[in-house]
Amino acid sequence: MGESARPGGRNLPPGGHVLDVWFAGAQRGDPAAVDGLLRAVLPTAQRFAARSCSSREDAEDAVQDALTALVCRVGALRAAGAVTSWLFVTISHACLRRASGVILVPLDGIPEVARADIADGVVDRMVIADALAALPAPQRDVIVLVDLLGLPAERTAQRLGIGVRATKSRLHRARRALAASIGETHGRRSA
Repeated sequence: MGESARPGGRNLPPGGHVLDVWFAGAQRGDPAAVDGLLRAVLPTAQRFAARSCSSREDAEDAVQDALTALVCRVGALRAAGAVTSWLFVTISHACLRRASGVILVPLDGIPEVARADIADGVVDRMVIADALAALPAPQRDVIVLVDLLGLPAERTAQRLGIGVRATKSRLHRARRALAASIGETHGRRSA
């Protein structure tokens, strides 16, 4: 009773990290491990998408896109712990692509001179994405809805099932926590 099932029919001791095992197996191309990994991250992906996309259909499409991309890119991720933050960023981008009025420009269309600035921006976005993924879910959700998707406080409050004042308070705390986390990361990078 005290063991967790793992790919290949073997068992892990209590407290074993099944996600780590599925991740390692998926990187080796084990179909059962890929299936286990997808099943393990599906609820998280659905939760991210439901809070990030503007409609249920867009959320379902974003989850499908993200899980398909995960299967293709699982070998490029460094550790099982990176899967959640990678999913968050991938789903956020998928939701943004589906939002009306958002225009995404491929790097090919950008002059060579500007690409160094864009590369710095990509690093900055990765730091922000990691810091955002590390926030507690309620804080992360309010930042995604207001700051990334541009929803007004009233609509955000409705989506989160809380009052407008609570939304604004949560957003303020989330922004402060995010800024502190980014400041810590930036301090470690420049040291």
